[in-house]
Amino acid sequence: MTKRYETLLLLFGTGTAALLTGCLQLRQPPTERPPEYMDTTDHYDIIEVEATTEPSATFVLNGKPFCFTGTNNYYLTYKSRRMVDDVLDRARDLELDVLRVWGYIDIGSLDNSVPSVDDGGEEKGTKDGVYFQYWDPKKKRPMVNTGKNGLKRLDYVLHAARKRGLKVIIVLTNNWHEFGGMDQYVVWYGLQYHHQFYKDEKVRQAFRNWIKILVNRRNSIDRTIYRNDPAIFAWELANEMRCRNNEEFDALEGCDSTTLVNWVEEMSAYIKKLDPNHMVAVGDEGFLNDEKNHWTHNGHEGVDHQKLSAVEHIDFTTFHLYPDDWGTGFRFGYEWIEDHLAIARELGKPTLMEEYGTTVKRDENSMGIVWGWERRKVAYLNWTKIMHQRGGNGLVFWMLAGIDDNVAATDGNEGLTPDYDHYTVYKDKPTGDLIKSLAIKFKNEAPACTLATDFVDPKPKSKFVHTARPTPAAAPDSE
Repeated sequence: MTKRYETLLLLFGTGTAALLTGCLQLRQPPTERPPEYMDTTDHYDIIEVEATTEPSATFVLNGKPFCFTGTNNYYLTYKSRRMVDDVLDRARDLELDVLRVWGYIDIGSLDNSVPSVDDGGEEKGTKDGVYFQYWDPKKKRPMVNTGKNGLKRLDYVLHAARKRGLKVIIVLTNNWHEFGGMDQYVVWYGLQYHHQFYKDEKVRQAFRNWIKILVNRRNSIDRTIYRNDPAIFAWELANEMRCRNNEEFDALEGCDSTTLVNWVEEMSAYIKKLDPNHMVAVGDEGFLNDEKNHWTHNGHEGVDHQKLSAVEHIDFTTFHLYPDDWGTGFRFGYEWIEDHLAIARELGKPTLMEEYGTTVKRDENSMGIVWGWERRKVAYLNWTKIMHQRGGNGLVFWMLAGIDDNVAATDGNEGLTPDYDHYTVYKDKPTGDLIKSLAIKFKNEAPACTLATDFVDPKPKSKFVHTARPTPAAAPDSE
């Protein structure tokens, strides 16, 4: 969250403000009639879901099937250790096992001769003075900040997570301009279009260099090399990749699904070559390219979830769900989840609903929900129920937050990070209580794990968390 977006919220409210963390994007304008299967009217009924009896692929941790609930948090890599520790402690208290964090903070040059795409109202595009990569005008290439306001922040997140038995998904770049991401590479190399990030050889080499630096980094706190770190659940190539991002470098011409698939093939193979110990995922929103009449199903901006997920070195599939920002009712999610579970089953890979949420409004003093709780409760109960009963492997909601160094505690508020985007979840608040109860049930009862009794491990497999697929059923004897 940047100050620019806080201002937008104050001016316009949640309905028209750009979404805030770089994770979500503006609501898509309606371009056609909604399809019959999509009902945008909210119905607060708990649905019935038939439990699958067919084994699905699964994650494996310490030789046992691993089903889990987790959370996203965008600020862990640049806030204080006190704030990091607080979020991690809250995650553990809520029975969460995995956190998804940004492994990038990219800025322009330190002398300002090359601009930062995410000024965010902060000095030189940094986040509270923290940055990971910057452009060196003399060497004409990005350089890495390994200091206390650089990668030592990511070191601490991994160190602190490992101490608590938590796993971390590290995302390597961003489709959106928040925290720099793809457009910062475009600016660094003087290019014209967003999608040149995927095609230009100089940019692809710079990204491969970034991958190599992180994979081979030695943690400054405990000396663990990242490729050998059991705290890392997986590397994720990019957050919500598309051919464009609704910024100044947009152009769809010259970019399609083959562009993204080719890039994913190249970068996933490169990571596996350097680090066979960890899994790799795409990080896409799950947009499909099929026959259904809705923009989320028409190969939207070059994204074809099935083709991306089918890439050989991609270990598991991911998809996101934001009906408030996609212009759908939350019931849209019911079929959306089923569609992605079917694709994962067809591919023989586990799947995560790795970002999801509905918006609420809060009292600014107490942080209590004053609108949207019943709607959120039904949506989360039903979405989780489908993932649970139909063979899903994990849910990673957006997003858990905790205490904030810049917010004073009061009688009714312990000094929590504000709910800037209206998706934020807090421990000891209604959503947190709901998430905890669902997390316990999911990890103990999900069919993706309880049915995992006869599995074949793929080769090669990751050293830490890895995946396994069901043993194919034996063909019936011929008469």
